Amino acid sequence: MHDDLRGRSLTFPTLPLGDRQTPPDLTRLLYKGGASVRKDEVAEAIQQGQLGGVLPERVDLVVAVHEHLAAALARGGQPSTVTAQIRNITAFFAWAEKRGATLSIAEVQRVYVDWSEHLLHRITVIKDLKLRSAHGMLSSVGPILNGVLGRSASMLRLTRVRPYKRRKPPRGAKADKQNLEATFAFGRLLQAICDGLGEAVIRGPRPVRIPLQDGVEFVPFTGRRPSLAEEERRSDSVRVTAERDLAYANDTSLKSRAPLINLRIEAELLMFIGQTAMNLAQAQGLAFRHFNFSSSIDGYQVRSYKHRRGGEVLFEIYSEYRSHFERYLAWRRSLFPGSKQLFPFIRNGAHESAVLAFVSLKRACNEAGVPWVPPSALRNTRVNWLLRRSGDPELTADMAQHHQRTLLNDYERPSQQRAIVEVTRFWRRNDPALAGLNPEESVAPGECDGIPQASPLKPASAPEADCQNPSGCLWCYHHRDIDTLDYVWSLACFRHLKILESSRYCPPTKERRDPHPADHAIKRLSEKLAWFRDSNAKRRGWVEEALARVEEGRYHDQWAYLIEDMEGRPE
Repeated sequence: MHDDLRGRSLTFPTLPLGDRQTPPDLTRLLYKGGASVRKDEVAEAIQQGQLGGVLPERVDLVVAVHEHLAAALARGGQPSTVTAQIRNITAFFAWAEKRGATLSIAEVQRVYVDWSEHLLHRITVIKDLKLRSAHGMLSSVGPILNGVLGRSASMLRLTRVRPYKRRKPPRGAKADKQNLEATFAFGRLLQAICDGLGEAVIRGPRPVRIPLQDGVEFVPFTGRRPSLAEEERRSDSVRVTAERDLAYANDTSLKSRAPLINLRIEAELLMFIGQTAMNLAQAQGLAFRHFNFSSSIDGYQVRSYKHRRGGEVLFEIYSEYRSHFERYLAWRRSLFPGSKQLFPFIRNGAHESAVLAFVSLKRACNEAGVPWVPPSALRNTRVNWLLRRSGDPELTADMAQHHQRTLLNDYERPSQQRAIVEVTRFWRRNDPALAGLNPEESVAPGECDGIPQASPLKPASAPEADCQNPSGCLWCYHHRDIDTLDYVWSLACFRHLKILESSRYCPPTKERRDPHPADHAIKRLSEKLAWFRDSNAKRRGWVEEALARVEEGRYHDQWAYLIEDMEGRPE
């Protein structure tokens, strides 16, 4: 072997691997044809001399590539990224060997450009490769060679393969509805799988039948195909098959129930991603902890129990999901008491950080007739739903844990329905013919569509809804509350005005038993303020602040002049 390689290892000891996985070793790249041999057979081929000797011109290049990848791991690089780079650099070497190219530090840049032309030919002429795949391969190998050659500019710029940009076609209301319906159907399947695979079911008899919402049953794969009927078997195998069937039925170990357990965990993992908007790698790598739930607006912030008085928030969930998540934690704690993973899949020799293929769940979708929604699409749907509901890209990007530019470039999907709403709002604000109408502004605090319609809950003596009397808006079917402090402040000031009005009314003797219309308004406004106060901590703070302002004499601009006239302006 070459003198420079004595005592040098070209492996990656810190790369996490499963029990049955072959450790990657760049030593194969030193031999002609080594990149094309299966990695679990290449060591034997080198030892038997089937690949010849080490090619001296490759030594410096391969050693530099190994140092670059090892340094990336030492800096905290993702193992999955380094594994993909090893796979792509091996494919690059395999292609160069077939073309008879010289692989050395002096020639590797030219070979890389030639490889990019080969990939471009496959894209445009042979058409057996997509631009996205080719760009991914080149952008994986390019940074390695940049580090080897000490280049400051990206080597990818020397090629004619341009970055892949996915076109975002406009989506109509029907397409958005179909997309959400497919996601909801997928969510119902996930819920059915989680409900149908409790611990008793997993350890119980097989096959397992999971009822779905449409009345049909789904029978998941349990790790073994059913045996032939006794009359269809060979006479000498009847007894052996019967013994195997009995042993299979009596085996309640987790390993024998791995397909069912993995199916449940896959469903729980995707439901968790839909709730938290985490990416797959982040959610898959979460550690199991004693979680502590602290209330937030419309949900919970989840921290580790030991940091219950502070510390970093691990993730946030909606309030409806908490009971489901706690049920999963109890199920997982019972089946995997010693595991440190939040989602402890039973692997067949692969490492726990290996990328999931969701084989069990895809099979379930196929058999149940439900569209498969991958984690990326599930997260994308949630991000666009949040963006549509909030209309605030900055808030949505913060909740999705990425930059606003990333949200708008990679996640946002154009929506015809949203575009129509935004254009309509723009012209309502800027068209001289419509600017004075303000059809969205109510005469009372809140919003409406300008079409008065009395609510069935309106008392007989309460004012009618006519878009002129503010009290009438309180019982209008089209009136809408606004979830802001300013609106709560306006409600409190409006109630104060009505209290002043009712206190100064002296009814005739015959009408003293009849409630004043202002009393109805006071009761209705008090109900609204009570709802805001009791909904969550943030809104409770709004109500307390609004009442404090009224008590201090700080009134909302919408009611200040009326209240001051009623109280009497100070001279």
